Amino acid sequence: MSSVSAQIVNPVPTDVNGLADVLSFIEAHEARHGNSHEPAFFLSGASEHDRVELTEQLHGVLKRVAHALSHGQSITILTCDQEISTQQAAEILGLSRPTVVRLIEDGELDAYVPGAVRRKLRLADVLAYRDELRARRNRFITESSAEFADVDADEVAELVAEAKRRR
Repeated sequence: MSSVSAQIVNPVPTDVNGLADVLSFIEAHEARHGNSHEPAFFLSGASEHDRVELTEQLHGVLKRVAHALSHGQSITILTCDQEISTQQAAEILGLSRPTVVRLIEDGELDAYVPGAVRRKLRLADVLAYRDELRARRNRFITESSAEFADVDADEVAELVAEAKRRR
């Protein structure tokens, strides 16, 4: 059975100095040694022999988390299987399940049926589609902002009223 779980982590004001220290350490290390993972990073416990080497992937994740939290951003930790259901895809995309099914039928999202009934999607495809949606929204906002930069509030109200009448 596939599963998706998410945990949102918000920055804690009292942790700002500790996060800044971690981020400064990582940045200073990279300045001296470049972005390579060598020499290795370790997670250590209370005893001098309680330590384990961090993988390059985990080091990168921790670096991104420290950076986001130290800049006051929340992070979402999302764990899920590599193969997900249409409902799970809907939750990741912030869409309804019927909308995801329509995207599959329209060929915008790839899916397959491993058995006789339920469609499955590759997590990587869903995440790529989510990133594409975000990029489209950002382009639209940027283009709209530039297009209406010289429009005053009365003109905006008039344009909105006109758009509502057309619906």
